[in-house]
Amino acid sequence: MNAINLAMKQRHWVMACFALVILYIHIGEIRRTIHFIEKDQTHRSELIQTLVQNNVVRTLNILGVSLRSGATNSNKPNLGGVYYQPAQPFSNSDTQRIAQRFNVSTSSPQFLAMKNGETTLWGFNFNHPKPHTSLIAGLVSRQSSLYHEASVDLQYYFPGVKGTANTLLLIRDNQHQYFMPSGEKINLDFSNTHTIQTSENSAFYVSKVKLLDVIFFRLNNDNSRYFHLVEVPLPQLRATLFIFDNMTSSVAEIKGDIQSFVEVIALLGIGYVLLIAFSHYQYRTSIALESDALTGLKNRSYLESANSRIRHNGTSKNNRCIGVIAIDLDHFKLINDNYGHHVGDNVLVRVSEILLENVRNNDECYRIGGDEFIVILKTESQSDIIKLADRIRDKIAYDPQLRNMIKGGISASLGLVDLSTGQSIEEAIISADEMLYQAKNQGRNLVQSSLI
Repeated sequence: MNAINLAMKQRHWVMACFALVILYIHIGEIRRTIHFIEKDQTHRSELIQTLVQNNVVRTLNILGVSLRSGATNSNKPNLGGVYYQPAQPFSNSDTQRIAQRFNVSTSSPQFLAMKNGETTLWGFNFNHPKPHTSLIAGLVSRQSSLYHEASVDLQYYFPGVKGTANTLLLIRDNQHQYFMPSGEKINLDFSNTHTIQTSENSAFYVSKVKLLDVIFFRLNNDNSRYFHLVEVPLPQLRATLFIFDNMTSSVAEIKGDIQSFVEVIALLGIGYVLLIAFSHYQYRTSIALESDALTGLKNRSYLESANSRIRHNGTSKNNRCIGVIAIDLDHFKLINDNYGHHVGDNVLVRVSEILLENVRNNDECYRIGGDEFIVILKTESQSDIIKLADRIRDKIAYDPQLRNMIKGGISASLGLVDLSTGQSIEEAIISADEMLYQAKNQGRNLVQSSLI
């Protein structure tokens, strides 16, 4: 029960600690998701690079073997979509045309080796004005000095890779020009822009999106799919293949974690607002139960807990005495009878204001019933208790507002005792009441004290 009471008293700290734990758990979940996705991206990138590079190497080997063996359209190896141009004599006049077709210099080592029949030359060919991209291979036969060339339409070749990777492909040549497999040229700059636009007449563009610390790409206006960019170097072709790997499910997982995190924050916020509202309600209820409805002073119910507060706070070096002053208005019944209860209520309110104006913030003022009041205060000496009681009596007797309400004003009788002698609050109030009635018996408008 003590633990529950302590938790209720410290509920704001309990709520804050609970919120921090929940947020820490969710942040940890988001971090784990990000770490898993980054590892998955790395693994998928390595896998796609290996698959594509092996596929390209296999294709190049088949094309190279077929060219070296003098393959034709009627005698070609098992590679679908390959077109073999008729063999033709190789002359110096063809040098510039063929080098341009392979996008290399006529003096480059690759071209000279191909020209001498030492190796097969590979490359991408982008045909214009009608977009068309081909993977081409060329070789000059040493025996016949004939030029052999074969090509693979990328629209035919890459669908298998595209279907496996669930992605979209772009090609960058050795001059850093970007092409789609269809041959359409694209203007791209991955480093400087968030929106990567294609050629003027193209409907294709790429948008860069950053979710937390992970970068994704969106294609065209499709906001439902997200891609991870995989860069596959193809040194044999003097080109680089860019693969947009579909990772929509990973983005959905990140968004789900973020949404859960936002929902948790919202719920914690709502919970905190409800806690504040409950605290305010509890405070107002406590004030209403502990306060006098007419004057706003503390009531008898709150006075009953004064013992525990006094024991808890104790006395200090500067406040060694605890005084209890009982106050009762003289002839208050006549005021109600002659002026009415509404005037009597106004008198009680004004007397309460006088009490609050003349005590310190840490002193306690009570209305315990009718026209009777109690003041509990801590002072340095007993003489300070007597001085305060005399000041209160004098303020009530000569208050201009009370004199305007009641002809001739109103007076009060006061009795006071020192609580620091070991009495309980109940015993001290009884003693103060006895002093008060002695003051009334001695003529009223007096302060009677048990203090020496």
